[in-house]
Amino acid sequence: MRFSALDSLAAAIDAIGADRFYPLMCEYLRECMEFDNVIVVIFVGSNVPHIAYTRHYGPDVFRLVDDQYLSGAYLLDPVYHFHLRRGDAGLYRLLDVAPDQFRSSRYYKWYYGRIGICDEISVILPVSRNATITISMGKDSSSGTTFSQKAEVNLRKHDAVIMAVLRAHWNALDAPHFNISLATSLADSLRQELRSNYGVSISTRQAEVALLILQGHSSPSIGLQLRVSTETVKVFRKQLYSRCGISSQAELFNLLMPTLGKANVRKDSK
Repeated sequence: MRFSALDSLAAAIDAIGADRFYPLMCEYLRECMEFDNVIVVIFVGSNVPHIAYTRHYGPDVFRLVDDQYLSGAYLLDPVYHFHLRRGDAGLYRLLDVAPDQFRSSRYYKWYYGRIGICDEISVILPVSRNATITISMGKDSSSGTTFSQKAEVNLRKHDAVIMAVLRAHWNALDAPHFNISLATSLADSLRQELRSNYGVSISTRQAEVALLILQGHSSPSIGLQLRVSTETVKVFRKQLYSRCGISSQAELFNLLMPTLGKANVRKDSK
């Protein structure tokens, strides 16, 4: 470890429990692995995520965070779903936690394609029964490269230290007392919104299939998630498209993306 990295680590440790912690922690991480942008997102239950810190050294890849991500797009995001299923702590590339067809999904093209992030490695640390700290480090068009294997290996050498310092910061806060939203089914909220706003009636299972399609799951992957056969998934998908009067994933995305934000408000307001 270079002296500058030790210095950055010492500064971050000194800031544990203080507002300046995440900026200093991200400086330490950049000494471990150079990146173009970084965002710290705290997930607590099914609440709207809390953005604790962002910084970009090139293009503003976070320009859509407030209007798009926080207003509903996060409900399709792989890291959010990794948090919900309480995945293990670790360092993950985006595709490590994403569905099998994520890169070809409409959501990936609509969000990641527009913000310009071409590679991402995240620190993911569950810190309580309902909360997860994530720090996502990205590469964008300003460097035009992805993270090399050497860079990733070097970052992983610091894994234990990173997790220990983040855990210490969380424990120094009142963060464990954040309010937790009631666990209302997003699929049921989505059904209500479709019925109220478009006069479209779908079943809970069809709504679940719709959400998994938008997240980037293939039919076999959806079958595994719902514990049904691939053929059954195809039947649900055909019924879903028929009831919504659509014929493609693009049309499904255009119909449901605005509805997701409203369904999320309904869920959080209960």
